[in-house]
Amino acid sequence: MTKLSKILCVALLVGSLAFLGVASLTTMGGVNWRVERDELTGDYVFDKAVGETTTYSVKARRGDRALASGTKSLAAVVTKARADMVAQQDNQIKDLQAKTEQLNKEKAFWEKPLQIDQAAMTARSDKLDVELAAIRKKIDAISKKNIELVQGTQKTLTTNESRREEIYRLVSQLEEIQIDLFQIKEQQKRLRNLLVRTSGVVSRLKRRQQQLVKSGARGQYEDDKAVPATPGAKPAPQRKSK
Repeated sequence: MTKLSKILCVALLVGSLAFLGVASLTTMGGVNWRVERDELTGDYVFDKAVGETTTYSVKARRGDRALASGTKSLAAVVTKARADMVAQQDNQIKDLQAKTEQLNKEKAFWEKPLQIDQAAMTARSDKLDVELAAIRKKIDAISKKNIELVQGTQKTLTTNESRREEIYRLVSQLEEIQIDLFQIKEQQKRLRNLLVRTSGVVSRLKRRQQQLVKSGARGQYEDDKAVPATPGAKPAPQRKSK
């Protein structure tokens, strides 16, 4: 009996030490509920009521829903918050799955029309490429014509400039000619006036000469036979030459 009691005492001691070690490991290496709580503070509000018995409560920020209150264990309220988060995520997953199924159905419904439209758009795009190439050729041809037109215009402008200068020169010469013509016309007027006055003087002289001839007077260089004697007129006295 003594040996058996000793063995039992030793086994009890070993079991006690093992239980103590397990308890120590659980306490030291278990879940850190304060860290878990801090990770959830973005979506949940944790309250701590200190009194004879410390209690904890938690509520969700979205919708202000109370999840637990008056709970003595922090682990319990954190677990509640975790469970609510998982439930919310499950609901979101279900909603997304439902939307995904609906979108897949719509995708299957529109795939064939889209293929037809894509083929038509491809054909239209090829046709537009051909038309675009033709339009580019036209643009190139028109650009060349415009270049030639611009060159011709520049040449015409140069010619017009030279002709304009020639016109200015001719206009200047015309003005000089007009001035000379005006001076000539004025000179002609003066000469006509002088001719008229001279003709008047000559006419008066001729009349005077005829009167003198009729009166029998002879000029210094006139011949006696040149002027017939008027009957009953006296011969004019001869002027002595000096």
